[in-house]
Amino acid sequence: MPNRLLRLAAIPVLAWAAVSFAADDYDDHVAEANGLRVVHAWARATTGPEALVFADIENDSGADVLLQGGASDLAASVELVGFELRDGEPAYTPLPAIPVRNQREVVLAPNGLALRLNGLAETLVEGDEVEITIVFDVGPVDVHVEIGASDAAGHGHAGHAH
Repeated sequence: MPNRLLRLAAIPVLAWAAVSFAADDYDDHVAEANGLRVVHAWARATTGPEALVFADIENDSGADVLLQGGASDLAASVELVGFELRDGEPAYTPLPAIPVRNQREVVLAPNGLALRLNGLAETLVEGDEVEITIVFDVGPVDVHVEIGASDAAGHGHAGHAH
């Protein structure tokens, strides 16, 4: 009977530890600055010279802001792009700054808006994380970008729940 009590007493401790680790994992997927939140930034693994970064951008700043592009030590440039079909072929075209309205969200997603890393200095490997800065007219937001599979269609939510 005493062993059973010890096992039962350990359950809340283990549950607390699991919640704590899940919260830590979630913190890596959220970047905040200037009233802006960038959630679940991700890119596909690649050996090529370009990569697309996707994320949800939430504006809780009290004013409309402009998403201008980005910067990264990993790339020669980071530009805002939009998906289009050009002569029936998928392509991403550079865009000017776009508004992120107050109390609204802009989604950077495959076949939509994205940030393109041009002139990558290194290979993006599945499971790694890289750092980029997303630039807004109100200031930068430093973001951890999770690298998914080369054929990923979305952010991998394994290991955490929302």
